[in-house]
Amino acid sequence: MTKYICYITCLLIALMAMPLKASDVSDAIHAMRAGNFAEAYCVLKPYAESGDAEAQYNIGWMYLNGYGLMMNDSKALDWWQRASDQGYTDASFSIAMLYNLGEGQVEKDMDKAIDYYLMVVEDGHEDANMIIRSMLARGDESIRERKQDIIRTYGYLLGPLFDVKVERANLRRKPSLESQIITVLNQGEAMVELSAKGEWMQVGLLKSGEVAWIYRSLLQPHVLTNKSF
Repeated sequence: MTKYICYITCLLIALMAMPLKASDVSDAIHAMRAGNFAEAYCVLKPYAESGDAEAQYNIGWMYLNGYGLMMNDSKALDWWQRASDQGYTDASFSIAMLYNLGEGQVEKDMDKAIDYYLMVVEDGHEDANMIIRSMLARGDESIRERKQDIIRTYGYLLGPLFDVKVERANLRRKPSLESQIITVLNQGEAMVELSAKGEWMQVGLLKSGEVAWIYRSLLQPHVLTNKSF
């Protein structure tokens, strides 16, 4: 019955015979948010099929949430992938979340999730940035084997950057003067802040990718230069 109603609605919209305009996508999104799912789907579908990334992204959300359609996260993934292939950042982030959660037909796959998170980190996506930083900071098992490569490659994008301002500084396993010294850093060594605890900062070294703790007073804000990394 739902499919029949949707078909009739689409047919009536088509018979109204007004050419589709770019503003139709925005109108359809507003209709979807207002709960007018059949109208939204009928307007978005031809745009999505013709390659409009925003329409593809929103069709994906309709499938994921069952907005006038049967819930189907694999179809959501298909539409989001089409939008992601065109560089649509929110679609790539949605794919990352889908693989991260793995609660439906799309199975959990953290390697793929991390790949998509990193893809949008490069686009400046703040939520993806926060997720990757949190995973690195807590030593998440799914990212542990990749952490050094991720910090070396994406560290300069993940958070505030700092340099060692003193001649030599100890990098410790935990935020305590009694904790084991992992290595001794030289002046100018660059790092990204991952988390903080009091006067201690958990950092990722941009050169080696190592994660550890350092006393905040030993650092200064990093000044970007052509030789920074």
